[in-house]
Amino acid sequence: MIHSKYKWQLETADEKAMEQVAQALQCTLPMAELYARRKVTTAGQLDKFLHPDKYEAYDPFLLAEMELAVTRIKQAIDAGEQILVFGDYDADGVTSVTVLLKALRKLGAEAEFYIPNRFTEGYGPNKAAFTQAKDAGVGLLITVDNGIAALDVMAHAKEIGLDVIVTDHHEAKETMPEAVAVIHPRHPESNYPFPDLAGVGVAYKLAHALLGEEPTELLDLVAIGTVADLVSLTDENRLFVQKGLRILRDNPNIGVAALAKLASTKLSEATEETIGFTIAPRLNAVGRLGPADPAADLLLTEDPEEAVFLAEEIDEANKERQAIVTQITEEAIAMIEAEFLGDGNEVFMLGKAGWNPGVVGIVASRLVDRYARPVIVLGIDDVTGLAKGSGRSIEAFHLYKALDANHELLTAFGGHPMAAGMTLNVADIPALRANLAKRARETLAPEDFVSVLRVEEAIPVESVTLEFIGQLNKLAPFGTDNPKPVFALEGVKLDGTKRIGADKTHLKTAITSESGAVLDAVGFGTGELVEKISPMARVDIVGELSINEWNNMRKPQLRIVDLKIGHWQLFDVRSRGEWEKLLQAGGTSDKVFICFQQATRDALLAANPALICAQVKTARDFADDLATKDVIFADMPEDVAVLEAIVAKTQAQRIYLHVASENGNAIASMPSRQHFAQFYAVLKKHQPFPLQQNMARLCKQFSWTSEQVDFMSRVFFDLNFATMEDGVVRLNDVQEKRNLEDSQVYKVREYRMAMEQKLLYSNYNELYAWIEKLMNSKGNSILEEIVQ
Repeated sequence: MIHSKYKWQLETADEKAMEQVAQALQCTLPMAELYARRKVTTAGQLDKFLHPDKYEAYDPFLLAEMELAVTRIKQAIDAGEQILVFGDYDADGVTSVTVLLKALRKLGAEAEFYIPNRFTEGYGPNKAAFTQAKDAGVGLLITVDNGIAALDVMAHAKEIGLDVIVTDHHEAKETMPEAVAVIHPRHPESNYPFPDLAGVGVAYKLAHALLGEEPTELLDLVAIGTVADLVSLTDENRLFVQKGLRILRDNPNIGVAALAKLASTKLSEATEETIGFTIAPRLNAVGRLGPADPAADLLLTEDPEEAVFLAEEIDEANKERQAIVTQITEEAIAMIEAEFLGDGNEVFMLGKAGWNPGVVGIVASRLVDRYARPVIVLGIDDVTGLAKGSGRSIEAFHLYKALDANHELLTAFGGHPMAAGMTLNVADIPALRANLAKRARETLAPEDFVSVLRVEEAIPVESVTLEFIGQLNKLAPFGTDNPKPVFALEGVKLDGTKRIGADKTHLKTAITSESGAVLDAVGFGTGELVEKISPMARVDIVGELSINEWNNMRKPQLRIVDLKIGHWQLFDVRSRGEWEKLLQAGGTSDKVFICFQQATRDALLAANPALICAQVKTARDFADDLATKDVIFADMPEDVAVLEAIVAKTQAQRIYLHVASENGNAIASMPSRQHFAQFYAVLKKHQPFPLQQNMARLCKQFSWTSEQVDFMSRVFFDLNFATMEDGVVRLNDVQEKRNLEDSQVYKVREYRMAMEQKLLYSNYNELYAWIEKLMNSKGNSILEEIVQ
């Protein structure tokens, strides 16, 4: 048994309604369901969804106060005023800076940018920076990707005579900031039809309005910022990313091209994943460790040599960022496991001196994925007594609103429902932690703490074809509100499952159906499952479909997202190699080694004292607290009925069968009928017969063992052929004829020999069927059934 990481939510659809959609869209029923879930149900909507070149962006002047902003900016350009673009240090922020600056400079503006330092200034506008700008002669300041919540700073700007235009997309307060203009897609006076623009999307709309036409050559930057900021990838954002990816493939920004080359990435094949996993993390990295200016400089430069130099600096920063994230994540997990599991910790809020505030958002994301609850990770400055950090949330918990309800405990904060940044006094951490946990307890149900994975539908392996995947790829680019489709394949078997990768942390397998259809599959970061999946396992898998191209061959492939096995599993570790692998895995609290021989237990513990080894002679020795552990039968029992009883009693998810012993695995032989006849003749000839006195002579004469002689004697006693008193055997006067098989002693020996033969030499399928029967026997020994 393997439990799934996520709670799978299989999407359902009304069949009749989907048939109508399929007819309207002229597509298959499965594709109609996929389109409908993305709110594409008419031919017109499908045309816009698939053909971006036929459609233009919305009129930027539909945004409230856009006219005011354009008028003031053109006035500044005509007057030769200094314009300062005030940005943010993430990928959305630096692309916003670049897009607006390029537009301003195209119009001849005297414009520069300013990005606050994450560590010394924090997120968003601050009075000191605004005062410095005013003193330096700046006449107009334009915020991009920030400013909507900085009411006091905007009031300060008004006091010092600095004109400010705010462009932002973050959560707004009830009051708009005092500024020349506030451009926000959710502005209460806006008629804009799409509210989910990224910061770079808002900057692009301003650039569009200033230039009088769309600066489509900048859409690669808009695509990068939009994908990086995880905003809804629908409607106009989808249009931006579709068109932007084409530019990224054909004529990318010179700085982006240099960065991609350094990352060994072919921009000619760029997708949204290229942005999400290659470009955006590198643009973010430099601002996470220090000033973000190099990222903006990279995107603004027209000099190829400077682009290479800046790309190298940023790539090195990304490598350093990765190492820091790994270290902090490991420390945070250890802290959670030691201190924060259990009631009262519905929201994890943890911090430590020395943790880099620039990367803790990534750490928080990893922890949310691992523990399925809201997480805030803070870097603590012992000198200032301040804690700065980031939070990530789950769908059911609106993090921004939760922080806003505790704003008196925060010196600064901002963000979205699922992500936020904040600064607070270290002394206020316990109060904020308690308040957030209380809010979570009051608003969330237990099921909210289980990560939900939305699955499009369950499909047969046979349906996964190159043509089907080609149809799915038309849904790209994927992202928020247009997730890459996840499909379920139920009750399949895996063949050739193995670890792959330099560090063997990934999984590769072949999914097979009962009809013989095969689908290649890979699971990144799931290599530890290889040893937990048995050959007979019936597996339910969910994953994403793609086309794998290798050596000019194209094959469908599934990227495993999650899997589960709903039944017990048998692992055959009778071979030396498999047994050594199991022992090398070390001792864990969920595995118990069942040892029927003392020598086996002693040898195991001598090799690894951490192993849990139970010495078992009878079924009663198998304690109830061991029943739920994975059971490993380390050696051969003297009485197979004991093994049977343990199997019937256990609730183990996994059973491992080794059944080897220090004394070897020789199966006791059954005396032949001729042996029984010879022994009976000796007894009859020498009545009464002192058995023990003659044991050595008997064994020597007939090449028997004392155990064989003892066994034949017990069979005769059982059949009432003879009795023994004081070591002397006397034959009885028996009139009726009886067969050896009538003896219970004989039948038990015969069964045990068969079971030993089965344990040692049966193939995997035979062993599985036998143990399955034992587990379903409700504690009744099959041996008992035979001898009754």
